[in-house]
Amino acid sequence: MHHAGTRSLKISVLVLLLLGLNSTVFAQEATPEPSGKATAAAPTDYNLTYSVTVESEITNETFSEEWTLMTASADRLMVQVERTSGNLLPDVSILDANKQQIAQSYGPDQTGAGAEIANFTLPTAGTFTVLVQRANGGTGITTGGYTLLVTPLATAQDNPNNTISLGEVTAGTPINGELTATQWYQRYTYNAAGEDVIRVVANRTSGTLYPEVEILDVNDSVLQTGYVDYSRGDAAQINYYELAQAGTYTIVITRDRRFNGNTVGTYQLDVTLLGAGESNPMMAQPMGAVEYDTPLTGEIGAQWYQDWTLTTTAADVLSLTVNRTSGNLQPEVILLGGSGQELTHGYTESTGDHALIDHYTLTGPGTYTVRVSRSQGKRGFTTGGYSLTIALNGTGADSDSLAEPSGAIENTQEQTGTITHAKWANTWTYSGTQGDVIDISVARGSALTDTLIPYVDIRDSNGQVIRTGYPGDSRDTAEITSFTLPGTGTYQIVVYRDRNQDGYTVGDYTLSVEPTAQ
Repeated sequence: MHHAGTRSLKISVLVLLLLGLNSTVFAQEATPEPSGKATAAAPTDYNLTYSVTVESEITNETFSEEWTLMTASADRLMVQVERTSGNLLPDVSILDANKQQIAQSYGPDQTGAGAEIANFTLPTAGTFTVLVQRANGGTGITTGGYTLLVTPLATAQDNPNNTISLGEVTAGTPINGELTATQWYQRYTYNAAGEDVIRVVANRTSGTLYPEVEILDVNDSVLQTGYVDYSRGDAAQINYYELAQAGTYTIVITRDRRFNGNTVGTYQLDVTLLGAGESNPMMAQPMGAVEYDTPLTGEIGAQWYQDWTLTTTAADVLSLTVNRTSGNLQPEVILLGGSGQELTHGYTESTGDHALIDHYTLTGPGTYTVRVSRSQGKRGFTTGGYSLTIALNGTGADSDSLAEPSGAIENTQEQTGTITHAKWANTWTYSGTQGDVIDISVARGSALTDTLIPYVDIRDSNGQVIRTGYPGDSRDTAEITSFTLPGTGTYQIVVYRDRNQDGYTVGDYTLSVEPTAQ
């Protein structure tokens, strides 16, 4: 629709230039991100670029002008014409590749100085014409200068800007970026090492952005969406999601209403590993070996349980205690057998800060695993430091240490000894003659520091019990009185505590053997 003369020459030159260009120009790989609005001087060509203002003039000789717009996708856009001089009453429309009108401003706006197509979605990618003319075209009477601006409101979902990965996001390392009209759907790769539980959070840092987040699988299927918090409008969150397996996922940040949205701005994206999957190599890291009655420390977080190795030589009785030392950790303690099977479980106590397995008897010697975990396991939210102590309550009755003799005792002699959890029975040897009558007595050491409730046996050389002396009413002594030796030889006098291996009392004692007074 250009008139003859200068405009015709421009068209001819433009056609020759376009014919000489490689065809890839018409299939842009992506929509360039404008660095900011700019204004072109008098046009040397009539090609449009998003967000770049161009200037020209409508005269009686040139009452309409055509501008070429090439797009990489079916974008949503706004077209604005503003009068800069004269009395021009502008009108603007969009034509398809066949020069058929597909959108128009229907003349000037109410001020008469502008014309606008406020919100139009192109039917396809390709080449379009933006036609600027005066009201009533050839029969109109207004003239003047104008500016023309095409602003992208949203590139299409399949625009390369919205399909490429911007890199990898790792748990615990924030990413800062910006969503714009030309890139409103941004993808990051996330590599999971196991069936991990993650949290995804996006926060607006500037602009008007109403963020949303997504987790996609390897086929780009949406696994979970975190929508904007409308009460504030500046954040979106997937608070908890358990990935099905190790592998590559996509973390997406986009905006509310997406292609049809209008918000833009900068953001911070955070992925937090809440709980590593059971197959995550992090979970296989052993913490070390356990020693009885020696506190050990660790910390529960993404590694939501930690394993310690316990090796025993007998069927010991143990108490396992875990105490929180920092954070909000709600600890649990679990004892596992040689095949990883759960033997017993100490859950978080009502105070929330410790867990206990009290007086558990092992089935025998071997290697066990002591696991410190948190309440609700991988799906739990509490984290923090802990202290683990495994107390030996009683050495196993099959322990060789219990058979080790404490020494010998003779008539009219006193011996002292100590009962501990590790050695809750002491064996003394006594040589006697058949027919001798003796008294055996055991007395607890200090009533202030010792708790021992003593028992005493006299046994034959094979360890068979002949007679037992039980605690007296005060529970601090035990006696065997007027015992007649059945034969000549070596006997065992065994001092031990109440309840043997399962007992609680310990302490010093004095043992004496005396001939029975006649």
